[in-house]
Amino acid sequence: MREVSLRSKTAIFSVGLLTFLGILTETSLTVAFPILMKEFNASLDSVQWLTSGYLLMVTVVMCSTAYLNERFPAQAMFRFAVVSCFLGSLLCAVAPNLALLMTGRLLQAMATGIATPLMYHLIFELIPLHRLGFYVGLAAMVVSLAPALGPVYGGVLTNFLSWRMIFWILVPLIAVLAVVGFKAVALPASEKPRRFDAIGLALLAVSMLGMIEVVNQIGREGVANWGFAIRAAITVVALVLLVLHAMNGKRQIINFKLLTNIVVRLRASNYFIFQFTNIGIAFVLPMLAQKYMGTSALIAGLIMLPGSIAGAFISPFAGKTYDKHGPRITITLGNVSMMLGAALLWVFTRSVTVLTLTLIYVFIRVGFNLGFGSTMSDATKRVDPAEKGDVNTMFNTFQQYAGSLGTSVLAAAITGYQGRMGAANAGEAVASGSQLDFLMLTVLAFIGVVLTLLTYRLDSPKAKNVIAKVHG
Repeated sequence: MREVSLRSKTAIFSVGLLTFLGILTETSLTVAFPILMKEFNASLDSVQWLTSGYLLMVTVVMCSTAYLNERFPAQAMFRFAVVSCFLGSLLCAVAPNLALLMTGRLLQAMATGIATPLMYHLIFELIPLHRLGFYVGLAAMVVSLAPALGPVYGGVLTNFLSWRMIFWILVPLIAVLAVVGFKAVALPASEKPRRFDAIGLALLAVSMLGMIEVVNQIGREGVANWGFAIRAAITVVALVLLVLHAMNGKRQIINFKLLTNIVVRLRASNYFIFQFTNIGIAFVLPMLAQKYMGTSALIAGLIMLPGSIAGAFISPFAGKTYDKHGPRITITLGNVSMMLGAALLWVFTRSVTVLTLTLIYVFIRVGFNLGFGSTMSDATKRVDPAEKGDVNTMFNTFQQYAGSLGTSVLAAAITGYQGRMGAANAGEAVASGSQLDFLMLTVLAFIGVVLTLLTYRLDSPKAKNVIAKVHG
């Protein structure tokens, strides 16, 4: 069997570390939101864009990576991502206002949007099939551990130094990373790259931004206003045009035709639910801890640490279990654990302590890391080898947009309660909004369990014969 070379390992490590640093900042500012709101005299609705806007930009860039990975060599992609991340981190570190801080975040997001699918692209191209589950598990650990460690990283630095140190520390690390990775990352461009789908990208970007704006508008003013109606109308029109383009267009920014495979469609939906819940909980818990429980930014971040460590250890184990036993064990346990964890948070929102919150988060993180990477690994084995890159792009796009939409939806619930209950009841408003958030996540995780069980039914020999006849 073919083994993995040292250069391949170094290339994957370099891109993986850049991905880790980029994703680390996704949630690192959540514990600093109260400080940023005060320093820049901004509302939660505005400040939360530092996370949801970041994730939205990552999503838009990721939509292009199937084309970019074919059009440009991996080394050029990596270098652009490194420079973009370096400049974005530097700008965030010195930003005198919210607008420039947001600009720096968008530059960082461009880097993460390139690096994350590039990491998977290298794995799918350089790693033999018998080792694929393990390396995808490692990649899943990077993608899932980094946002989970974000609140810890941000909380420690914000509490003892300044929120700006979140970005200052990245600057020298990125410079060292450039030296290590510039030579190791080497994968040629495709001889016949696909044509770029500018129309599809524009429609997808408008649709995704529109859905987030609709959610934010509901949180700010409800649905009985012209702002909501206009945003909803634009979003619906963009979505309809996107569907028509996907069905009839000659160029495709994302190969949505992969979703005609019902198992891939179910796995993609499950993958979206995993990340929606993952990023959503990482956003809500620090807010609940600080605003309702009265903890410091440091404690709010440290609540997430044990779960993050436990999840990190589980990911490679989950990958090996998938390689040996298939998807049933890891994906089933992952979905059930996410559902039970979210339900516990919903039931005990107002009586939770620092200890119980920490233990519940450990339970959730273990479940997430059990199922997350296996869900994508299983989808890639359901398509032709030539379509693995398309699966990579589609799943990474869903993953990032799930985080962006999840942050906006859960923030809107808290914002809505804050608007109704006023500043005098700020802590109670956060608790009420958080409890509603946990209820939504419980329902969503239950849907994930149902989708998983349905996939097993479709994998039965009888179901496969029926599907083959339908497509025959």
